[in-house]
Amino acid sequence: MTRTFTSSTALLLAAVFITGCWGEPRPDGMPRLYPVSIIVTQEGVPLEEASVTLIPEDPANARWGPMGMTDGSGVAVMRTDGKYAGAPLGTYKVVVSKMEIIDPPPGTPGESRAVHHVPQQYGSIADTPLRIEITAAGRTYPVEVPKL
Repeated sequence: MTRTFTSSTALLLAAVFITGCWGEPRPDGMPRLYPVSIIVTQEGVPLEEASVTLIPEDPANARWGPMGMTDGSGVAVMRTDGKYAGAPLGTYKVVVSKMEIIDPPPGTPGESRAVHHVPQQYGSIADTPLRIEITAAGRTYPVEVPKL
């Protein structure tokens, strides 16, 4: 009887876990999402800790702008609405930015300053020259940004 109880309990816990983690309904109107990654390089070198945002050019997808942060390999896995893996099919402007705050050395007068690592044009929705078209699932799209 203990074995049956343990097996039943394990199945019940697995069902609760799955429902709790994956049971949240997606927002109304969210289109189908396809796994997508963006690899950002700067002069051929992966750009780590850069923010990548995809701005849909199709007004029907305007609400669903995917975003991600690059890892040590320069790869940003896109997530829509902050928590749903993937992006809808379509054409996007690609906005890339990387900024860090530099504090003055301890005991030295002065204020913190922001240092940009990507030209600000690439971080602007209006000015970015970068575009991609997501046409299939499981794709990695390369994006090259210049140094300042």
